[in-house]
Amino acid sequence: MIHSHTLNPDYWSTYALTSEDVEFLYAWILESGRPKSARELAIALIQHHIDRERSALRQRFAELKVYQPKHTYHIGDKLIFPSLRMMSGEVIGVREGHHPEVGDFEVIRVQLSDGSTREFASRYPYPHRLNDADLTTLIGGAEAHTAEEIFDKNSEHLTIAINEALSKQPEFLRIGEEWFLRGMMAEVNIGHLNLAEAVLDMANGGPLTTDVILRDLGLPADVSSDIQEASLNSALSQDERFDNVSINDRPAWFLRRLEPLEILSTPSILQPVFHDTSEISLSDELEQWVSSLDDEWTWQPEMEQSAEAESATIILTFPHRVAGTLGWSRRLAAVLPRVRKPRVPLRFRDRSNGHEMLVWLVRDGRYLWGLGRWYHTHDLPPGTYIEVSRDDEEEGVFWISAPRRRARREWVRLATLRDGHLRLETAQRPVSCELDELMSVFVDNPQQFAESRDGYVRSVSRAVREAFPEIAKLSPQGNVHIRTLYAVVNVLVRATPRDILHVLISSNTYVPVSDGYWHLSNS
Repeated sequence: MIHSHTLNPDYWSTYALTSEDVEFLYAWILESGRPKSARELAIALIQHHIDRERSALRQRFAELKVYQPKHTYHIGDKLIFPSLRMMSGEVIGVREGHHPEVGDFEVIRVQLSDGSTREFASRYPYPHRLNDADLTTLIGGAEAHTAEEIFDKNSEHLTIAINEALSKQPEFLRIGEEWFLRGMMAEVNIGHLNLAEAVLDMANGGPLTTDVILRDLGLPADVSSDIQEASLNSALSQDERFDNVSINDRPAWFLRRLEPLEILSTPSILQPVFHDTSEISLSDELEQWVSSLDDEWTWQPEMEQSAEAESATIILTFPHRVAGTLGWSRRLAAVLPRVRKPRVPLRFRDRSNGHEMLVWLVRDGRYLWGLGRWYHTHDLPPGTYIEVSRDDEEEGVFWISAPRRRARREWVRLATLRDGHLRLETAQRPVSCELDELMSVFVDNPQQFAESRDGYVRSVSRAVREAFPEIAKLSPQGNVHIRTLYAVVNVLVRATPRDILHVLISSNTYVPVSDGYWHLSNS
């Protein structure tokens, strides 16, 4: 077996590009005539090394035959033996052989390169693993990997290595997540950029892909479309008027001055107030409640990758109802595309009427903005089940709905403020959608709570102290469920379920009962 360096993923785990590698990538981009991502460049480079190593091995063994028992050999033939770690040898004798169970064959006597002499079967047409081997399959063996597999096993290191090496070369130009050659760029002047701004302005800011913008710019017709796109992408990326908001590696542009303010700065009602949780850890049971509430601040998008899902059901909370947003939680992230950019627009369609909305995913703030009018149109209160699903046919399109039911007046939990303090009571309100009974909180005057936040920011522990007895008084047993407490506390202050649970377990005031319920201590 020939053990190949280039086919071993470990070889690439610490690989550093050489000047020859940079020259190869330069020529490869030049020949392709279009920008290439770090992934494409790395895979091409890996394949180049594999091909070069295989070519060298073939040249090395050009005068040698791979020993296989099925062939006939003659005195003077030069062979290599895979089973002997590719040792070479020369046939110095041939004799007849016979086996009662197999029949006639030949035996060759070989002088090996280590000085020893051994005999091997030849003209042996019966099944044998060596009869199916050739020089190519012997390189790397059964565990050999493709260039794509090697990259996937070392994607982070190789992406960094490619980007760092090419960033030091003046002839290379980085355009977003792709690399191109400066010498191949078409000229894009300020006039072209002003025209691009006008095109986007006519499209309500965008987003438009580069090829659409190019239709009105009039770049030289003798320049290929790939180079036109690369040149314009480079120019747009260096102009502060334009924002690349694509959900993939193909740029899509939006005018920054027309981007909603709510996606440039997180609305205050969505900004969490954190509680000191450094000294106390939650039990596995409590962590399960944290997970079930699926708060957007209880997962790490940079470190976790949610398994993809076709649909997700989210429960609308008061802060997101007021802000016209949804939390970018682990559950919702599994349905939506994985993004690296600070903000990207997505196409949402109302399942009830097909109306399309532009909804922005804001990565750092962990929310989706642009649903306020939809909430208002369907009169959705906090606690509503929201369903988001992928379109079966059109990539990048998502359907949103709130399961409906016949409207009727029901007794609901109603939150108000009196003298700056939370008050809960039961009242009748019309309900026409499916609600989570534990998490539904009706608020007739959201502005009242918004104004109270502006004047005074409660701590999480203060919000729990206000909310807990108000919820308890509505229960005959005086019990409070963690889901209800989470929903009501978030009417007062944006708090995560983990922080709320830390307040509960760090105080003697609250006693766990069972199944997520808590009770005020009698002491």
